[in-house]
Amino acid sequence: MEAFVSSRRVDAVVNRLEAEGAPGITVSACHGVGYGYEPRLFTLAPADIRRAPKVAKVEVVCRTGDVDRLVAAIVEEARTGAGGDGIVFVSNVERAVRVRDGAEALGPGPKSTADGA
Repeated sequence: MEAFVSSRRVDAVVNRLEAEGAPGITVSACHGVGYGYEPRLFTLAPADIRRAPKVAKVEVVCRTGDVDRLVAAIVEEARTGAGGDGIVFVSNVERAVRVRDGAEALGPGPKSTADGA
C-alpha cells in the first residue's frame, strides 16, 4: 500500500504502523501537486514546487489479512478533518525479487523465499 499523508502527521502514522506490526515501512518526502491547486503549479517550476504542500509517502508491503487493519491505522493517525489529510492506495504485489541473490517470492499470498527475505 502507498499512503500520502501530511508531513506533520507522518511520525504518528509510522509509530502506529510499527505498533500494529507492519513488517517494513518506507517513508519518502514528496511535494504534492494535484486536485485543488492552481493550474500554474503544474508547470513544476522550482519556485512553484517549493510552495506545493510537503507530504510524506508511506509504503508498506504486507499480507492480505493485515491490509484492512493497517489502512485503518493510517487513516486514524493521519486524519485531521482538513483538506489535504492524504490518501491511501492499496494494490497487489505480483512479484518480488530480492536484489541480494535474485530469489523470488514463491507466489501470491503470505509465502516468502525459502531462507527468509
